[in-house]
Parts: sequence; C-alpha cells; structure tokens
Amino acid sequence: MPNYDSVIQLIVPEIEFHQNRYARGLGEVLAPDCRWLDIGAGTMVHRGWIGPTERELVTRARSVIGCDVVVDHLRRNASLSASVGADARHLPFADGSFDLVTANMVLEHLVEPRGVFDEIARILAPGGRFIFVTPNRTNPVVWLASKLLTRTERKALSRVLESRASEHIFYTFYRANSPREIRRLIADSALRPRCLEQFSSYPFIRRPWVLTLLETLWIRAIERQPLRGFRSNLFGDLEKVGNLASPLTS
Repeated sequence: MPNYDSVIQLIVPEIEFHQNRYARGLGEVLAPDCRWLDIGAGTMVHRGWIGPTERELVTRARSVIGCDVVVDHLRRNASLSASVGADARHLPFADGSFDLVTANMVLEHLVEPRGVFDEIARILAPGGRFIFVTPNRTNPVVWLASKLLTRTERKALSRVLESRASEHIFYTFYRANSPREIRRLIADSALRPRCLEQFSSYPFIRRPWVLTLLETLWIRAIERQPLRGFRSNLFGDLEKVGNLASPLTS
C-alpha cells in the first residue's frame, strides 16, 4: 500500500521540503563573523535533512542569539550562544546590533507584524538581512483555513495533520503571509526585498494516503504557470538598505 513518502517520490520528487529550503537559504547568506538573531527560536534552528546542518550554520557565526516568548524552549536549544525571552515587537537590543535576523515558521503567528518588521529593521545593521520561511496565504488550503476556521480550530487541525506536540503549536493569524502583504508591511521601512519566493513544500495531509495523493496531484498541477502563486510556502530574503558593509554575502 502506498504511503506518504512513496506518493511524493512517485508524483513530485522534485519538490523541496520547506525546512530544507530554509536551510539552503541560510547557507547561501550566512558568512563568518555574522551576528545572528533567531526570532521564535524554539528548540532548534531548522528541521531539514538536506543542505547545511544546524551545526554547520551556527559555527559560521560570531554569535547566535535566540529570542522567544516560550523561555523553556530556548533552554533546550543547544545551538544558541545566548537567549532572551521577549516579544518580537519589543526587542531588547540596540540599533544595528545584528547582521542577520531569521524567523523559521514564525510570521504566521504575528498579531501585529508591522511592529515586528519595524523592530527587525531597527536592530539590523545596514546591509543586514532578514531571512524567513512561512506558509503562503494564497495557497487554497492555508487561505480556507484562515477564513473558515477559528484560531482554536486551526491549532487543533495542525496537531492532527502535522502530528506535532501541543507545546509546539501556536495560534495563527496569517497577517504577513504573501509577497504582496510583505511588500506592504515594509513599504515605509528600511527593508527591501531581495527574494520573495513562493514554493511547494511537502503535502499537508499525511494520512490517509488517498488524501495525500489528491493533494500531491494538486501540487503537481500548480507547478505550471499561472498557478505558481498558489504554492504552499513563502521564502523571504529582505535587506536593510544602507551604506555600511555587512559580513553577509550579497
């Protein structure tokens, strides 16, 4: 009987798991002596298995600071040089303190994303980068969930579909989850988009395999123009404009 992995390999073997895409993006940007802040750091940098490992990435940086509202998760994150419990709308760091800010599956949880983007722009050094991966709200599954389900129902659905522990599931708002919305949020800030890429990750539905098959066929269909805007995830690379050099690669 087919299973989740075999259906993917049969129909869409070329798609990239969103955590692998995030790891690859970090590997392309992160350079030695980088001052790195990971917002919503949780217990690990990424959950990918292809591309730069968590260890390979953190050893390049001068420092890796983790920020999260759940302090207990930060205590379990062995990759951090230091950590702080804080809301991303009020980061306890001086202007220009970091060369890299990252957010792995965090933007969908922001209640007031504009304030967070303003803080990121403030603490980034000129030329610094903000790298993130998040669900793409224009994907029909994400859009329908955001419109038809309550926050509590979306949280319960994540627990069923993704088989995640309750402590790692948070309310979603999807207020910074499309290229158009990102551009709107940063229009008056010092951040400018270098890359806003919509891409297909693995299917949301893990079981039964028949439903996985149907979603995988949908993923196959939207790999053609003009349907690519319906892909499931969004990878972003924003740069703080300025004249000073940054240790990050361009």
